[in-house]
Amino acid sequence: MEIIIAQGHVTAVARGPESEKASAARQIATYLPLPSLLDGARVLHDQDENMTALQLPTHAGPVLVVMPITEDCQYVIIHEGKSGRRIIGTVRREDRRVRQPLRQVAYRVAEFLRSRALV
Repeated sequence: MEIIIAQGHVTAVARGPESEKASAARQIATYLPLPSLLDGARVLHDQDENMTALQLPTHAGPVLVVMPITEDCQYVIIHEGKSGRRIIGTVRREDRRVRQPLRQVAYRVAEFLRSRALV
């Protein structure tokens, strides 16, 4: 299930818009090594903020893994709490020549959340 936010309206769809960021978010979701993350993962397309992210359930509430704007940027991990969104970390692909770099990102995100007792 994917979520689309446009003009302040939230819509749930089976599969959202096609883009490179959306494809990357879907692939990262399929590579997540922890079943607890994979079970509640959603792709979020926030057209108002021009953002595509992977929303993951954690013990502390939802966490967003924001897809980078360009390949040189990092994946930003944001916690959505009662007081709003707060950046809690970043993940960067180390080697873009590796055949499965999104698998690395999925593992690093899961390890980041696990090491901080969020999952």
